[in-house]
Amino acid sequence: MTVANTSKDAFDAVPAGPNAEYVECWNDVLTPKWVRFRHLLSGNGQVHSDLAYPSLDVRAGQRALDVACGFGENTLELAERVGKSGSALGIDCTRAFVEIARREARVAGAHNVAYQLGDIERAELAPHSFDVAVSRFGIMYCASPVRALRAIGRALVPGGRLGLIAWRRIADNQCWELAERIALRHLPRPGAEAQTCGPGPFSMADRETNLRILAAAGFEHASATRLDAELCVGRTLEEAIEYQMMVGPAGYVIREAGERGARALPRIRGELEQALRAHQRSDGSVWLGSSTWFLHARTPRA
Repeated sequence: MTVANTSKDAFDAVPAGPNAEYVECWNDVLTPKWVRFRHLLSGNGQVHSDLAYPSLDVRAGQRALDVACGFGENTLELAERVGKSGSALGIDCTRAFVEIARREARVAGAHNVAYQLGDIERAELAPHSFDVAVSRFGIMYCASPVRALRAIGRALVPGGRLGLIAWRRIADNQCWELAERIALRHLPRPGAEAQTCGPGPFSMADRETNLRILAAAGFEHASATRLDAELCVGRTLEEAIEYQMMVGPAGYVIREAGERGARALPRIRGELEQALRAHQRSDGSVWLGSSTWFLHARTPRA
């Protein structure tokens, strides 16, 4: 099975497009934080993948596409499931993530996996070149989820399967809501001019809207399944505090408040420590509730 070109020079730049400002934010602002807290972000993503993806019935010999693949762990897992006769391609707009993914794939000796740096809304993927596509916490950051999903649909074979994981409402996700609520006690909500990484992690929180998006993108037999799970937000209380203050909605509020945010840090930290202590387990780790949608659909059969 031939795998797409993996040379670094082939994908050394993300073309400008509707997501250009979001891509810049991911590469210039968020990368250090995500690398630092990778064990939490990827680990918690894996929790929801383990709940969702078995129903996709990925089989040996298939070609799998992983959109917004991040550090590539999920792509590697797909590569294992499709075996030597299949292949897996991960695509992400963040250069550091793709570099890490390629390096770890080489170390793992995975010869049926490749990674591409790119924006899915502008990616040039061969028509009907994949049997299954997944995206874990990715499509909700696209300027146009319909455009992104149409690009994925074109790359899938007729009857190809799609599996998306997206956060439900922030009110249903204590793992993000608790810290944001505390931050907003002291700081204003970011305005329209704030630098963002996309429409946001909760832009696909509504079930019916998601089903309409999938239909508009040309998918059929769409369904939405709610998945709930407790997630580790820190191996220690101190790590949980740092994680919540740097990543996610609370980190966004603090960052965009600039100097005012820096001055408010001691008060936010104190209140956050008190709130998180109530969720600390006997081993010192801190766990909070989470809730996602698993969206499953197919491309029309020929």
